[in-house]
Amino acid sequence: MSTGTRAIIYRDYLLLTRNRTNLLLAVVPTAIYLLMFATSLSALVGTVTYHGVAVSYPEFAIPAIILSSMLAASTTTGTSLFQEEVGGMAVELWSYPMSRLSYIVGKIIATTALVLAQSVAALLLGVLVFRLTWPAENWLALALGTLAASLLFNAFYLLVATFVHDFQRFMVLINVLGPLLLFSSPSFYPVEQMPAVLQVVSRFNPVTYGIEAIRGGAVFGLGASWPLVAGLLAAAAVSMAAIAAIMARRIRQL
Repeated sequence: MSTGTRAIIYRDYLLLTRNRTNLLLAVVPTAIYLLMFATSLSALVGTVTYHGVAVSYPEFAIPAIILSSMLAASTTTGTSLFQEEVGGMAVELWSYPMSRLSYIVGKIIATTALVLAQSVAALLLGVLVFRLTWPAENWLALALGTLAASLLFNAFYLLVATFVHDFQRFMVLINVLGPLLLFSSPSFYPVEQMPAVLQVVSRFNPVTYGIEAIRGGAVFGLGASWPLVAGLLAAAAVSMAAIAAIMARRIRQL
């Protein structure tokens, strides 16, 4: 890893973690969901039928809580990139004696690490609250699904930040997008119980496949989740290649 890449990673680590407000906004929804499930909803709902298998509601809901935290963290990373470009900081960074590849790779690694760390923190909180006991293979499948989904949704929000240039439009979009994606997918309810219109919408919603990869791995193991994990990784690779191409083009235009 080049010196330039390490410098960008360290800079973005400081930038993303020193803003206590953004970190708090990313953590609070997860804590609220866990509190709701621990105190009332898990007892109220009991069990849910998932692909023909009865599972406890906490087992069903934990993947959705992970995705909620993931989307909140991705909002932070997307906003960070947008603010850099709008404020002119990106131009200063691109003026430094470092390669375009170093900047792009460092940015993607730093932001993905933050999204993954907050997703894992949400998972650990859920485990402590609900005392889940999945087999080792299922934990591995859940971890791979979380990694793949983190890569994809971080890349997705970074893409949004590269395409939108108006501040007000970006802030509205970035704050509406997360809840819209989460609740138009089979997050806290089985897809069979969703309205017919939302069932159709969920098929085109990337969060649906992120939740299915994590939930399928947790409940059924790696054998059931690996096709979705592979699909998420492929989509993430395409998205990151698009981000790299857009950033490289902008740097060349300086």
